[in-house]
Amino acid sequence: MSCRLLLADDHEIVRKNLREIIEFKTDCVIVAEAIDGLQAVRLAKQFAPDIAVVDISMPGLDGLDAARQIRKESPKTKILILTMHDAAPMIAKIRQTGVHGYLLKSEAPKGLPLAINSLLRDQPFFGVPGSDQLPHGGTT
Repeated sequence: MSCRLLLADDHEIVRKNLREIIEFKTDCVIVAEAIDGLQAVRLAKQFAPDIAVVDISMPGLDGLDAARQIRKESPKTKILILTMHDAAPMIAKIRQTGVHGYLLKSEAPKGLPLAINSLLRDQPFFGVPGSDQLPHGGTT
Protein backbone atom coordinates (compact mmCIF):
# COMPACT_ATOMS: atom_id res chain seq x y z
CA MET A 1 0.00 0.00 0.00
CA SER A 2 1.43 3.34 -1.02
CA CYS A 3 0.36 6.43 0.87
CA ARG A 4 1.11 10.10 1.27
CA LEU A 5 1.93 11.18 4.80
CA LEU A 6 2.24 14.43 6.75
CA LEU A 7 4.57 14.31 9.75
CA ALA A 8 4.10 16.95 12.48
CA ASP A 9 6.36 17.25 15.53
CA ASP A 10 8.19 20.26 16.91
CA HIS A 11 11.37 18.32 17.71
CA GLU A 12 13.63 17.68 14.73
CA ILE A 13 15.26 14.61 16.29
CA VAL A 14 11.82 13.03 16.78
CA ARG A 15 10.83 13.81 13.17
CA LYS A 16 14.12 12.33 11.98
CA ASN A 17 13.55 9.09 13.89
CA LEU A 18 9.92 8.85 12.80
CA ARG A 19 10.95 9.57 9.20
CA GLU A 20 13.40 6.67 9.29
CA ILE A 21 10.75 4.30 10.65
CA ILE A 22 8.26 5.42 8.00
CA GLU A 23 10.75 5.24 5.12
CA PHE A 24 12.15 1.83 6.05
CA LYS A 25 9.09 0.05 7.43
CA THR A 26 6.16 1.35 5.36
CA ASP A 27 5.30 2.13 1.75
CA CYS A 28 4.46 5.73 2.63
CA VAL A 29 6.05 8.84 1.21
CA ILE A 30 6.36 11.84 3.50
CA VAL A 31 4.96 14.72 1.45
CA ALA A 32 5.39 17.38 4.15
CA GLU A 33 6.76 17.98 7.64
CA ALA A 34 5.40 20.51 10.12
CA ILE A 35 7.07 21.96 13.20
CA ASP A 36 3.90 23.29 14.84
CA GLY A 37 0.16 22.80 14.80
CA LEU A 38 -0.64 25.78 12.58
CA GLN A 39 1.82 24.61 9.94
CA ALA A 40 0.37 21.08 10.16
CA VAL A 41 -3.10 22.42 9.34
CA ARG A 42 -1.79 24.52 6.42
CA LEU A 43 0.18 21.59 4.99
CA ALA A 44 -2.73 19.18 5.39
CA LYS A 45 -4.93 21.59 3.44
CA GLN A 46 -2.23 22.02 0.77
CA PHE A 47 -1.22 18.36 0.33
CA ALA A 48 -4.34 16.42 1.45
CA PRO A 49 -2.24 13.51 2.76
CA ASP A 50 -3.71 10.07 3.33
CA ILE A 51 -2.37 10.10 6.89
CA ALA A 52 -1.22 12.83 9.26
CA VAL A 53 1.00 11.75 12.15
CA VAL A 54 0.64 14.56 14.69
CA ASP A 55 2.42 15.10 18.01
CA ILE A 56 -0.01 16.00 20.77
CA SER A 57 2.26 18.72 22.25
CA MET A 58 3.30 21.37 19.75
CA PRO A 59 3.51 25.17 19.75
CA GLY A 60 0.94 27.26 17.94
CA LEU A 61 -1.90 24.77 18.07
CA ASP A 62 -1.56 21.66 20.18
CA GLY A 63 -1.97 18.35 18.40
CA LEU A 64 -5.62 17.89 19.36
CA ASP A 65 -6.66 21.33 18.12
CA ALA A 66 -4.59 20.80 14.98
CA ALA A 67 -6.31 17.43 14.48
CA ARG A 68 -9.75 19.04 14.74
CA GLN A 69 -8.80 21.62 12.11
CA ILE A 70 -7.15 19.05 9.84
CA ARG A 71 -10.40 17.05 9.92
CA LYS A 72 -12.21 20.18 8.62
CA GLU A 73 -9.59 21.21 6.04
CA SER A 74 -8.73 17.73 4.76
CA PRO A 75 -11.62 15.42 5.73
CA LYS A 76 -10.21 12.32 4.01
CA THR A 77 -6.94 12.50 5.95
CA LYS A 78 -6.64 9.88 8.68
CA ILE A 79 -5.06 11.31 11.82
CA LEU A 80 -2.74 9.45 14.18
CA ILE A 81 -1.85 11.27 17.41
CA LEU A 82 1.55 10.61 18.94
CA THR A 83 1.86 11.14 22.67
CA MET A 84 4.07 10.33 25.61
CA HIS A 85 1.04 10.49 27.95
CA ASP A 86 -0.69 7.22 28.76
CA ALA A 87 -3.01 8.41 31.55
CA ALA A 88 -6.65 7.40 31.06
CA PRO A 89 -8.00 11.01 31.07
CA MET A 90 -5.60 11.99 28.26
CA ILE A 91 -6.51 8.90 26.26
CA ALA A 92 -10.22 9.71 26.65
CA LYS A 93 -9.56 13.29 25.51
CA ILE A 94 -7.68 12.03 22.45
CA ARG A 95 -10.51 9.66 21.51
CA GLN A 96 -13.08 12.46 21.85
CA THR A 97 -11.40 14.51 19.11
CA GLY A 98 -12.46 11.95 16.52
CA VAL A 99 -8.95 11.04 15.43
CA HIS A 100 -8.39 7.65 13.84
CA GLY A 101 -5.74 6.49 16.28
CA TYR A 102 -3.03 7.25 18.75
CA LEU A 103 0.27 5.76 19.72
CA LEU A 104 2.69 6.26 22.57
CA LYS A 105 6.00 7.61 21.30
CA SER A 106 7.79 4.87 23.23
CA GLU A 107 5.96 2.32 21.04
CA ALA A 108 6.74 4.06 17.72
CA PRO A 109 9.51 1.72 16.50
CA LYS A 110 7.14 -1.25 16.60
CA GLY A 111 3.77 0.48 16.56
CA LEU A 112 4.05 3.18 13.89
CA PRO A 113 4.11 0.77 10.93
CA LEU A 114 1.22 -1.18 12.49
CA ALA A 115 -0.76 2.02 13.04
CA ILE A 116 -0.18 3.27 9.50
CA ASN A 117 -1.22 -0.05 7.98
CA SER A 118 -4.36 -0.13 10.14
CA LEU A 119 -5.37 3.37 9.09
CA LEU A 120 -4.77 2.54 5.43
CA ARG A 121 -7.22 -0.36 5.85
CA ASP A 122 -9.76 2.06 7.37
CA GLN A 123 -9.29 0.47 10.79
CA PRO A 124 -8.70 2.65 13.87
CA PHE A 125 -5.54 2.11 15.87
CA PHE A 126 -5.47 2.72 19.60
CA GLY A 127 -2.27 1.14 20.86
CA VAL A 128 0.07 -1.72 20.06
CA PRO A 129 -1.73 -5.09 20.29
CA GLY A 130 -0.60 -7.03 23.33
CA SER A 131 0.80 -3.94 25.04
CA ASP A 132 -0.32 -3.09 28.54
CA GLN A 133 0.35 0.60 27.91
CA LEU A 134 -3.30 1.51 27.39
CA PRO A 135 -6.49 0.74 29.27
CA HIS A 136 -8.11 -0.45 26.03
CA GLY A 137 -4.86 -1.80 24.47
CA GLY A 138 -4.82 -2.97 20.88
CA THR A 139 -6.94 -1.82 18.01
CA THR A 140 -10.62 -1.08 18.43
